[in-house]
Amino acid sequence: PSFHTEKWGAGRMDPGVSLYSRKVLIEKDSPNILPEWMRFVRGVVDSEDLPLSISREKAQDSRLLSKIRSVLVKR
Repeated sequence: PSFHTEKWGAGRMDPGVSLYSRKVLIEKDSPNILPEWMRFVRGVVDSEDLPLSISREKAQDSRLLSKIRSVLVKR
């Protein structure tokens, strides 16, 4: 773009992708799902493959979550 929105007071955007497992909220606005350069993306990731008992700490280390991350970045 010809201008820089963060320079003009819009500020740095926070990540806006929430993680759900079978329509149950696991983490709201998770910073770990998408890389920082995709911080403008807003939405929901709902996966039936994630267990409902997953904690936020385990979600950061999950192999399945890294696969979800790679699929989202490719699209």
